[in-house]
Amino acid sequence: MMSMVTNFMYPPPPSLFITTMSVISFVSLAYTAFSEIRGKHLQYSKFWNINTSQKVKLSSRTGMLILYTPAFVVGAVSLYLLADNGLRVLLVTAALTIHFLKRVLEKAWLSELIRIVLLLRFYFV
Repeated sequence: MMSMVTNFMYPPPPSLFITTMSVISFVSLAYTAFSEIRGKHLQYSKFWNINTSQKVKLSSRTGMLILYTPAFVVGAVSLYLLADNGLRVLLVTAALTIHFLKRVLEKAWLSELIRIVLLLRFYFV
C-alpha cells in the first residue's frame, strides 16, 4: 500500500530528459535566488516592456483574460485528449482546467457580480 502511494506521489524519473530538465530547473532557480540575494533584482511587470518605458494600454482585467483563456482552452482539450492516460493525469489536468476556469470567470464577470451583491446587501441592510 505504501509503495503505491509513494509511486503515485513521487514517481521515479522515467528518462534522462526528465532528469536533465530537473537539473536545469534547479540550477536556474539557484542562480535567480543568488542574484536576488546579491541585489540584482528581476525587473518584473506583467504588461510593461522594461527596455522602452512605454506602457501598454491594457487593463489588468483584459490582460489576465488574454493570458488565462488560452490556458483554460488547452486544459479543457487535454481533458478530452488525455482521458485514457490514467488517474493521475486526469486529476492534474482536471485541477489545472478548473483553476484556469475559475480565473477566467473571476476576471470576466465574477468580481463584478460580487461587487453588485455586496452593494445590494449593504443597501438593504
